[in-house]
Amino acid sequence: MSEQEQEQKQEYAFHPADLIEYAMDKPIGAARAALTVALENSDVDHEVIIGELSGNMELNQRLLKKLTGALRKNAKKIIGELPERIQSLQLERDLGL
Repeated sequence: MSEQEQEQKQEYAFHPADLIEYAMDKPIGAARAALTVALENSDVDHEVIIGELSGNMELNQRLLKKLTGALRKNAKKIIGELPERIQSLQLERDLGL
């Protein structure tokens, strides 16, 4: 097999944080879709994060940067790396409140 064929066979290793980073400066619809996919197997529901996104892009960028950092550490257990407000909202959701 040629070197070119080997390179073509190498697949990109998708990381959920990559998707969030890609959508950070895109319209909210893209961010919602990215969050839905990226948080599918994590301990935080995508609706909790989407609910926290505001009209303030600077705040959104900070939250999404924390989220991508947490995903890169451990894509399944991110809650401990997020702001306390997100942790509280997720706990309420888990308890059905």
